[in-house]
Amino acid sequence: MSTSFLPTWLYSEQKIFELELENYSKNYWHPLIFIGEIKPGEILEKKFFNQSLLISCSEKNLITVFKNRCPHRGSKLCLPKTKLNPSKNIFCPYHGWTFDSFGKLKTLPLKYNFETKIETEDYFLEKVNSLINGPLIWINFSKKPISIDDQIELVGRKCNDQWDMNYSIFSEFSDTLNCNWKIAHDNTLDDYHVAIAHKDTLHKEQGPIKNYRYFFSEFCNVLVTPLSSEGNLYTFGLLPWTHLIIWPGKGIVLINYLPKNIGQCIIEIKLASASLCKNDLENWKKSILEFLGEDKVIVESVHKSYLENFKLGPPNRLEQRIIHWQNIYKDFLNASGISF
Repeated sequence: MSTSFLPTWLYSEQKIFELELENYSKNYWHPLIFIGEIKPGEILEKKFFNQSLLISCSEKNLITVFKNRCPHRGSKLCLPKTKLNPSKNIFCPYHGWTFDSFGKLKTLPLKYNFETKIETEDYFLEKVNSLINGPLIWINFSKKPISIDDQIELVGRKCNDQWDMNYSIFSEFSDTLNCNWKIAHDNTLDDYHVAIAHKDTLHKEQGPIKNYRYFFSEFCNVLVTPLSSEGNLYTFGLLPWTHLIIWPGKGIVLINYLPKNIGQCIIEIKLASASLCKNDLENWKKSILEFLGEDKVIVESVHKSYLENFKLGPPNRLEQRIIHWQNIYKDFLNASGISF
C-alpha cells in the first residue's frame, strides 16, 4: 500500500479540475438510469451534469441515448405525448422538425425552401455512447472508453445474481456538498471512519472491523462485510466517482459525486429494489440519508482544511480503498504531464 495520500493542492487547483472534467471522467462509463425505469416504446429526458439527454427504448427494448438538441439550430426538443407535443415523435419547438425514436429525421416544414437540398435520411439526433450492464444503462462521451467489463469487473464476479435481477421499485435523492468531489469520493472509500462517525447508523449494519474483507481489480475495489443473517453487504468503489452498495434483502444503492465546481459537488443517490414495497424502500432511503448526512458535515469540514494546504497524515489499513483509486488517479495525472 502507498505510504501517502494525494497532496491537498490537487483538490483546489482549477487547472486540475478542468482536466478532470475534460479528460479523466471521459475515460469511464457513467450509470444513467436503471433499466426498469424506462418501458418499451418510452422516451425519457435525463440530466447528466448540465446536459439534457434523451433515453429511448424501442418496442423491442433497444436502448438509444441522444443529446437533447436539434441538429438544425440546437434547440432543446419536446418529448412525445406531452402538452407541447401530443404526437408520437420527438418534436423541435423552434422550427418544427420531428424525429423518430431512433433519432432519425422524419418531417420538417418547407423542406424545399432550403438553399441546400435536405434529405431526411441525412439528419439524426446526436447519439451518446450507451450500453446495458447489469440493471443499469451506462453512457460515455469518449471515442475510446475503457471496457465496461474491466471498469466494474468485481461487481459481476462477486454479485452476479444480484447484478442480474429485475429491479422494479425506485427512489432517488440529490443534494449539494460544499466540497471538492474528490473529498466526498475519498470519504465514501474510507472504512476507517465508519465505526466512529457512523457508530449508530452504518456501523451497526457493517458490523465489527475484524470481519472486513477487501478485494481489488485494476479499476474497482470492494469492501465485503457480513450482515447478521442475510448474507454479505458489498460496498464497491467504482471510477470515476461512483459507489455501488449491494444490500442483501433490500436492493442496490448507487451514489455519484458529480463535480459542480472546484469547491462543490452534487451527490446523486438512486435506490432500486426487487423485493421491497414502495413504503419500505422510502424507509430504507431515510436510513441511508441519515449516515450520508453525517458524512456531509465531515467532508465540508475537511474541504476547509484542504484549502489551507493542510499536510495529511499517513493512511490506515482501513483506508486502502482510497489509496487504490488515488493510485489510478496519479497514473492519469502523470500521463497528463502533471507531476508532484
